[in-house]
Amino acid sequence: MWPAFRAKHPRGHRITGRIYVFASALLGLYIGWHAAAGPSVRVANLVGSALWLAVTATGWRMARRRRFGDHRRWMARSFALALSIVLSRVVNVVATIVLTPQVDTTFPGSAELMTYGAVSIGVWLSPFLLWVVADLLLERRGQGLVRKK
Repeated sequence: MWPAFRAKHPRGHRITGRIYVFASALLGLYIGWHAAAGPSVRVANLVGSALWLAVTATGWRMARRRRFGDHRRWMARSFALALSIVLSRVVNVVATIVLTPQVDTTFPGSAELMTYGAVSIGVWLSPFLLWVVADLLLERRGQGLVRKK
């Protein structure tokens, strides 16, 4: 994500990369398990965290095999999944605005049920959107991301 840092400080890149891999494994699963917005959000967070961990581990494995072009692609996907946590908050707000007029019809008068629905939309939709965007950018840039040093 920051080629100048990687080029000037390869050791720093490796250290921060290992911290990132460790953090994605532990924090993602911990936070996913402790979701307080119902079972759909908990499952979405756990699935997203497991996917984040798998993608990050694949990127790390590619680096260990010295397949740096593949490493960059997998870590770009990993970063996109990490950002899904942030995007989900934005999607939650939009979903809440869209769903609020339907509280009396779709959610039998329950604002709490509507809120759970909006949060569920955010945590399921955000990783998908960012994965697609990351892959579109990777595809668009083509060989630009897989240059060898």
